[in-house]
Amino acid sequence: MTRRFLRLLALGSLFTLSACAQQTEVHQMQQSVSALNKDMTKLNQETVKITQQNTLNAKSASGVYLLPGSNTPARLESQIGTLRMSLINITQNADGMRATLRIQGESDDPLPAFSGTVEWGLIQGTTDNYQEVNVKNQLINAPASILAPSDVDIPLQLSGSDPKQPVFVRIHDIQPVTAQ
Repeated sequence: MTRRFLRLLALGSLFTLSACAQQTEVHQMQQSVSALNKDMTKLNQETVKITQQNTLNAKSASGVYLLPGSNTPARLESQIGTLRMSLINITQNADGMRATLRIQGESDDPLPAFSGTVEWGLIQGTTDNYQEVNVKNQLINAPASILAPSDVDIPLQLSGSDPKQPVFVRIHDIQPVTAQ
């Protein structure tokens, strides 16, 4: 009887361990699916922002629009050449939003010293029919670069902005600064 009892006990333990292993695999699968869903949601939101940014830039007569969350640079033809601009390191703080404006020259020449204007606010409506609301602006200045290709990072404090809202940032009037 003891052998039979031991066999039944061993067989029962095997089924129990097998069921536990399957539960662990199911739990891991659920975690993987949950992580994939989060990634897909983020990618969908990014895709919407990129589409909106591209639509705004296609209609823009001056300057370039950047939307927080698009994670995609935009090109601007300026008086100092073709520039790639993007927003990086976007964080929310008590006064609004901090971000870094990365400006990259596309030529093999260093960027000269330049100035420009950054505007930000909210977009109301659709990208086909929209209004810019609560628009604020600030002047930016960048020193001449020594190396080429040139990258310039300009810290921005976008007061009154919340990255969860439909915020826009527009950069325009990039022009060389002449030495005096």
